[in-house]
Amino acid sequence: MMRCTSLISLFALSMAACTDSTLLHSYKPLPKDGWDRCDTICFDLPKAEADIDGTLYIGLRTTANPAYQDIVLAVEQYDEIEGFSRCDTIRYPLTDAEGFALTEEGYALSPGVNLHQYESQHVPIRLKKGKSGSVRIHHLMRHEVIPDITELGIRLDK
Repeated sequence: MMRCTSLISLFALSMAACTDSTLLHSYKPLPKDGWDRCDTICFDLPKAEADIDGTLYIGLRTTANPAYQDIVLAVEQYDEIEGFSRCDTIRYPLTDAEGFALTEEGYALSPGVNLHQYESQHVPIRLKKGKSGSVRIHHLMRHEVIPDITELGIRLDK
């Protein structure tokens, strides 16, 4: 009986893995002394096993009390065939008017020693079968160096 239960559990886990729509989920650390406007963060996309009309999400991880109310990013998509293919501008609200970090739901958090994670609204992305690409991100803020952003990441869903 124990063996049968284990096999059923293994089968259920393998089926769940087959339906997972996330192709890539990766974060990269940013310099501790701040993110310079000239620092473009690059993510290589895996070779597509089929044509993909997917969704790209950009994630930010910040310190407890970011220095800015919002941050503006340029998200550039490149593919193996055409080179540059698309550029999107994303504005992230990070804090409320009093400087308290916002949650995903838009509620202000009290100050403290912790990290916050933000994820952008979706950005469409296309990859052709057998081809790979990349996503390159840099900030578009007036100041050269942006403090308090600790990591930048992407999630690519089918």
